[in-house]
Amino acid sequence: MAADRTVKRKRKGSGSTGQGGELHLRQRTDPRSERRFEPKASLALGLTLLGMSVAALLAGAAVYGQWFRAEEAGPHPYAPYLFVGAVLLGGAAGLFGQWSLKPLRVGDAGVGLENGPTEIERIGWHEVTGLLLSEDALTVQGSGTAIAIPLRTHLPAASRVLAEVRRRIPERAADIKEGALPPPDDAAGEQRSLEPPQVAGLRCKASDKLIAFEADARLCGRCGELYHKDGVPSRCVTCSAPLS
Repeated sequence: MAADRTVKRKRKGSGSTGQGGELHLRQRTDPRSERRFEPKASLALGLTLLGMSVAALLAGAAVYGQWFRAEEAGPHPYAPYLFVGAVLLGGAAGLFGQWSLKPLRVGDAGVGLENGPTEIERIGWHEVTGLLLSEDALTVQGSGTAIAIPLRTHLPAASRVLAEVRRRIPERAADIKEGALPPPDDAAGEQRSLEPPQVAGLRCKASDKLIAFEADARLCGRCGELYHKDGVPSRCVTCSAPLS
């Protein structure tokens, strides 16, 4: 994960702006990045594919036994049962099987789930309302939405998400014990650049002022919260990062 790019300024007087006096205020066009994580093949996916393959074999045997045997032999007595088995097995695999393992993205834009080549469902860090860890998944909760990260297929992504939440908005991960997940692997995931965010028409988090021009936008480099250039508070209202 590329480190947040920060703006370094000296505050007048003796007050401290945080570690090293660094400010976390970003321009909209400042570079951003994320990591793309491909899912690991799981046992559930293997069983699903196996079930569908067996169902196809049963269906083929049933068709042959019912209609393509020698005329003098007649239909095979087990052909109807093979049909029933194929339908039941195929239906179970279709309804309960694991078909799609979607890539995940973790970076400056938050957590993203790829629902298609150009469709990414995202929860920004400033939108995270909670983080839940169970035996099977790490769930990122947002306002009215959630992204569940299965640990069996996406453990590197889950570790990265937890580490990012602890760094950016630590209070959201307060209920998760240290060491609950392995530390993030810096070699895992494909590093990718992010396009500048589309912010025109949105409102400043602090002043509620409309951002009519994208050049007027400023971002918190820690959580990604949005501000108007004329309404930037001294600290981010979401993550308390020093901004001015």
